[in-house]
Amino acid sequence: MSSTFPPSFLAAALAATFGASLARGQAPDCTYDRCALRLQPNVFSRSLVQGVPPTPVARLGLFAPRIDLLAAAGDSTRSHYTAFRTHYNRRAALTLVAIATFTASIILVSASYNASDPQQYEGAAIGLLVGGVVVGFGAGVSRAKAEDHLQQAIWFYNRALPRGP
Repeated sequence: MSSTFPPSFLAAALAATFGASLARGQAPDCTYDRCALRLQPNVFSRSLVQGVPPTPVARLGLFAPRIDLLAAAGDSTRSHYTAFRTHYNRRAALTLVAIATFTASIILVSASYNASDPQQYEGAAIGLLVGGVVVGFGAGVSRAKAEDHLQQAIWFYNRALPRGP
């Protein structure tokens, strides 16, 4: 006599066994030593690594990387990860705007040396320079907020990991 389990019973058994770790975006055999995330400095950037030995997960470049481990984790982790991406991408956009305004200011200053009336360029150059400083300050504030949210997302992710082998 053959018996088959109803699909709903099988789904309930799997959910009870693996549900908590899969809902957090972690493999069932994930321990703190194997799966904990941390930031690792590089020469010109930083990387998010996982476990011991460190396995690269993402590199923090100009724009925020997509980090599937944090995006698939619990609510607190996800909310901080989303805030990190928002602030980090805002920082990147503001940095590019600041670079553009500084470059335009330099171009106007150099154009004023060749002009018969240099005063017409000086006001615009100073305005662009001041605007670039203000935008650059905004980029720094967004960077600080992004790093804080990333650290908190990592903390919430690591907190959910089992400590034992």
